[in-house]
Amino acid sequence: MAGLVALVACTLVLGAALGVVLRLDEAGRAVRRVRARHSPPPPAPTAPAIEDLAAAVRRVRRDVLATAPGTPMARRRGTVAAYDDLLAQAARALGVPDLLTDLREGTDREAERLRLEHLLREAGLALE
Repeated sequence: MAGLVALVACTLVLGAALGVVLRLDEAGRAVRRVRARHSPPPPAPTAPAIEDLAAAVRRVRRDVLATAPGTPMARRRGTVAAYDDLLAQAARALGVPDLLTDLREGTDREAERLRLEHLLREAGLALE
């Protein structure tokens, strides 16, 4: 009698294993559905999208390059500072090395701004 019970148990276990193997794709879908229902939502991005950054860079760049005559110096400096900040954000988003934020105003900073613009163009950011 014990041999018959063991034979039936082995047959059931093998049948169940074969059923799982044959229905593996359905089991995978069920697991994914349960995981999707109970997993937390993906984290919200902390930085603006690169498309938004590119649009802001182009907009502020136009203001930097074509400052209206009579514009106060404080506004000019503020516009250039905003442009530099946007360039630095774009550089971080694209993985481009940035030294602009570490430099003081002057020719070195202007040269670094030009270098960073060039590197961003090479990385695929359209500045015009």
